[in-house]
Amino acid sequence: MRFLDKLLAQEIVNRTMEIINRNINVMDAKGIIIGSGDKKRIDTIHEGAVRVIATKTGFEIGEDEAKQLHGVKAGINLPIKFRDKIAGVIGITGAPDEIRSYGELVKMAAEMILEQAVLIDEMQWDERLKEELTGQLLHGTDQLNSLYFERVKRLGIDLDLPRVAILLTVENNPKGYKWIRDKLDQADLYVMHPDHMVLLKKISIKELEWESDKTLQQMEKWVGDLKKYRKLDCKIAVGSYHPTIDGIAESYRKAVYTSTVGGKLDPHKKIYFYEDYKLPVFLARANQYGIGEEIGPYFEQLKQHDKKGELLETLRVYIEENGDNHKVIGRLFIHRNTLRYRLDRITELTNKDPRKVKDLLELYLSILQNQVK
Repeated sequence: MRFLDKLLAQEIVNRTMEIINRNINVMDAKGIIIGSGDKKRIDTIHEGAVRVIATKTGFEIGEDEAKQLHGVKAGINLPIKFRDKIAGVIGITGAPDEIRSYGELVKMAAEMILEQAVLIDEMQWDERLKEELTGQLLHGTDQLNSLYFERVKRLGIDLDLPRVAILLTVENNPKGYKWIRDKLDQADLYVMHPDHMVLLKKISIKELEWESDKTLQQMEKWVGDLKKYRKLDCKIAVGSYHPTIDGIAESYRKAVYTSTVGGKLDPHKKIYFYEDYKLPVFLARANQYGIGEEIGPYFEQLKQHDKKGELLETLRVYIEENGDNHKVIGRLFIHRNTLRYRLDRITELTNKDPRKVKDLLELYLSILQNQVK
């Protein structure tokens, strides 16, 4: 049986020898010793175990019989059964009359250890398969076949639950990701990457709308607790919500873009929410598809003639203050005539007047596009 390898066999030996002060041997389904308290006997054939496997019953060996068999000492050998099949044999070295009472106890202990190991292995295999299925979901549903949905059903994954894609980054600390995994709900799905984690988080829906505040509050708590209890910094990007599984891939893409542009625009923030970065995400996607040039080269035009950066700084503050001259003057500590001169200079260089809403929008998009490149 594939589960009973040398590593597990030696674990059975070590743990059962703690129960009784006797040497223990564990043989595989071919009668080869793969675990023993006597290391010299490993990888040798145990004829007593071969008989046990052939007859499917226990076999006691006295001192006289041991001399007639190869690779055998006096003792008791019992089959290790798993799911009604013989997985191997466990042997206790010693005079049968002295150790007979230990036989069933040691056999039961070995079978319990094997059962536990198989269960853990199956759980880990299911978890790996679950992660693989989740990873496929991130790239769209076009390539998903009936086998995919059969596996999803077997693992108890409900794809109809509302979920949103979230990117989490805890730099260079696997313990941080383990902490996050321990906080997940049973319905949450995730995929681990070398430098980040993708989470498909189950979310709350009220009157067909995503209660995003609840999700963001939970993310804020995770960030705070990781910092408080683990001294770890965490960055989180939250994508958009779509009501069908077809939208999971789009939610994931938006989370990726949000993480990228958020890190460039607001590097000191810990949580980036797609709804707060719709426009820069749009521009980042436009740049990727080669259509960003349509916006116009206004940023470069200003930068070329703005050695001190005064025009760009004035334009940035002007945008942030929604064109309120009084507030702009106060923030920049300049005279109103200086502000008027700079706005006129911007108009001269770009042929776009910041005092006109449409022109200001185009200037803003040009600046923003440069920031998300």
